Amino acid sequence: MKKILNMLMAALFTGCLIPTAMTSCTDNGGDGIDSIKWDGSQNPENTSFRNPVWEPSLEAGTVVKGASMFVAVSATSQWAPGLTYICKALTSNNLMTWNAGNDTFTESPTWGEGRVNSLTIDYARTVTGATYWMFYTLEGGNAIGAATATAAAGPYTDRGTLITAESLGKTSVRNPFFIVVTTNFYLCYTTDDGTYIQKLKLNKKSGATLNGSAIKIASETFDDVAIIRASSSRFYLMGTVANGGSKEIHYAMASTITGPYKDRSGSDLTAGSIGEPIIVGGSEIVNPENPMRGFINEAGTHLFVAYNATEQGKDLMKSGYARRPMFVAPLEIDEDGWFKAPVTAQKGWTSPRYE
Repeated sequence: MKKILNMLMAALFTGCLIPTAMTSCTDNGGDGIDSIKWDGSQNPENTSFRNPVWEPSLEAGTVVKGASMFVAVSATSQWAPGLTYICKALTSNNLMTWNAGNDTFTESPTWGEGRVNSLTIDYARTVTGATYWMFYTLEGGNAIGAATATAAAGPYTDRGTLITAESLGKTSVRNPFFIVVTTNFYLCYTTDDGTYIQKLKLNKKSGATLNGSAIKIASETFDDVAIIRASSSRFYLMGTVANGGSKEIHYAMASTITGPYKDRSGSDLTAGSIGEPIIVGGSEIVNPENPMRGFINEAGTHLFVAYNATEQGKDLMKSGYARRPMFVAPLEIDEDGWFKAPVTAQKGWTSPRYE
């Protein structure tokens, strides 16, 4: 035992064997440690978080910041064979660790066939009361429906269809995204010829109606969008684009919510630009898609975006439903408001944490 103790002491003084939190040592005299610098704990969980933040799946999901916590909601799915969740809700205090809660619908909406396969939620304060509004699509219906609840996690009361592809004069409508900016309410949706944004009128009693004309903000190559308001004069439009047989998330920037959204070179998304790449696939995690919503940290240095991606070779769960875990990407913002570099979707420790 004495021999082992002597060996450890020798290693300490000659090789600078110190706890991981002691990050440096100096030997000014050449005969031992003169000082040890303490930089605090270096445990990864104190500075980082683990991706994916939720699995097995949050397919076609959405994230909203509620009154006291974050809420994420999935499309209708089966995480285990035969066990159907009608838009399962998750809750989190920090955007990085999540707990499963209730289904947001007690039964699937009945105005069309099939499961809820895309959805979006935000909080709207109206003259008739504060309410969470969900806009969603059904797999067997070419329309966007609306639902309301008093809490972000539901339960939601279905209010039927808001718009149909036919009413828009289009052949298809999909992937709604709802955003509230002060007292204005906007709905984005993608059709066969591109993505549009349109104002809404919301009334807790009478429901949702379109307000004014739709404005085209991106071509058909830019799909499944989300808008992030960084300030009163800076908006990001993120969307899923195809890169060969793969998917990536790209973005563009505008000074108003209705655009025009342009890339770094000044090219407009409605004129054929596919924006700037911001989240790309890697060797293990591929096809990043469905940017859900973004949140800027208190320091204003990073935008944290929730999105879906696929693990190579694990694109389906045992139930046969798509396996699309939820990831969070911290995107570093430069002094001009652009993002410094694309990030690669990957598993494991990711930094910094959202604070």
